[in-house]
Amino acid sequence: MKKSIRFALLPILAASSLSATDLKGELENVYVKAANTLLFFTSEDIISSGTYTFDNDDQTLHTFFFPMTYQFKSDSNFYNFYADGSIGYSKYRERHLLFRGSDDEIDIKTYALKAGGGVRLNVLEDTQIMLGASYIYSRVNSDYKTPKSLGNNLVDSALNYVFNSNNHFNTYELYGEAGYHPFINGYAPYAEADIRYFNTVIDDPYIDDTTSTVSKLKLGVVTPPVTTIAHMPIKLEFYAWDVLVFGDMQDALDMNNFYVAGMTLHFDTAHYTDMITGVKFDINMVKGDKIDGINFGFGLDF
Repeated sequence: MKKSIRFALLPILAASSLSATDLKGELENVYVKAANTLLFFTSEDIISSGTYTFDNDDQTLHTFFFPMTYQFKSDSNFYNFYADGSIGYSKYRERHLLFRGSDDEIDIKTYALKAGGGVRLNVLEDTQIMLGASYIYSRVNSDYKTPKSLGNNLVDSALNYVFNSNNHFNTYELYGEAGYHPFINGYAPYAEADIRYFNTVIDDPYIDDTTSTVSKLKLGVVTPPVTTIAHMPIKLEFYAWDVLVFGDMQDALDMNNFYVAGMTLHFDTAHYTDMITGVKFDINMVKGDKIDGINFGFGLDF
């Protein structure tokens, strides 16, 4: 993230031959690319709160998302429809920006609302495919904090226009997933691969549309019940992902991929209620060349 904002800004700011319109446009594109990295977190299926750093502790991202998926019943064993959505909040902060001769800081807050759905196909006994689409509305509030007041020169005017602003994003997502879920001696290993395509449109004369693609390769296993607490059998899940990023999100993160490894505790609550069949708690670690983080999650199965 550091290179997507600080290092991308420096050559732009040094190019005094750029017009004010060109400068604003370049800064807007950097800003949109940075904000679009937050879209990845709207695609998870568990309530989560995460903290991430990029390159160093001066660049941090905090996220909180509340998702929900509902699988509709179907008379067919081959397919069923589903609806999904999420609401969320993220805050990106970069401190100690020194290129103006002062100790400056950028805050980018994003509020997101997602609604979508699709179809799940049981193509083989242990293999399923999911296809879907969604719409994501995001409100992005940014704030450029500086002890040295922004003036009326070209650079300060552009910074004020871009980073002291509120914007609305309209994002369209296409989604596809293939998963293999066998059941072997009480264990449920699985392999999944998915791909998500994001196209973001914003009505601003200085911003171009942005496109990003995120793909996950995921391996994991769910154990048989390892113990029972208060009439709730508990299963353990261990998993690892390789997350691949392309397009504007790749430019913003300045990397091609990162890794996630984690564990989930599954509590079977059928003894207490028919409406909620399970409760799950999750923790995972995120690691990449330019990102480190930890994420805590909570989910419900219906």
